[in-house]
Amino acid sequence: MSNWQVAGIITAMSGQPFDIVDSASGSFYFGANSGVLLSRPSWAPGATRDTAMSNVPPGYFFNPFAFVRPVVLTGQPIPSSNGAAFADAPGTDIGNVGRNVLRGPAQANVDFSVIKRFPIRESKSIEVRAEFFNLFNQVNFANPISNLNAVPSSSINQNTGIISGDAGDFGRITATSNNPRLVQFAVKVNF
Repeated sequence: MSNWQVAGIITAMSGQPFDIVDSASGSFYFGANSGVLLSRPSWAPGATRDTAMSNVPPGYFFNPFAFVRPVVLTGQPIPSSNGAAFADAPGTDIGNVGRNVLRGPAQANVDFSVIKRFPIRESKSIEVRAEFFNLFNQVNFANPISNLNAVPSSSINQNTGIISGDAGDFGRITATSNNPRLVQFAVKVNF
């Protein structure tokens, strides 16, 4: 068993926190169609972080219907102004969803290597190694699409900001965050 070496790295972690954003909100502050990703939507009436992660429609990671665009109609008070300002025209406010309110999917990975050394002389050897990255071919999903602007505009009620139809890709996971299993072989001469 001499001249053999095995090594491994196991990585397991909870999902990363991520922001829910709405690049179409905050038009009273950033201008219409500004595309500012610092703006956030609002919670739908009665929705919370817990309800956003429950009753999730098939194919989604979180419930997209838990969020609404913060629409303010003409003559209505702008909520973020604490009632001090009224809308001259329809627009969007900055929503009340906080930063990093949801967590993405958990991540797990195992890397493994086997090394055999063949001594030639006292100070010389040949080393043969096999390395396996993502040994069990575990799929790790990336965070979901978290921009409310991924909802088709025809599915958002212009007066209430509520998603009333197809939520599009908002809340869907469309990518992975790791590579598939990779195997690499190497020969090394030590002298």
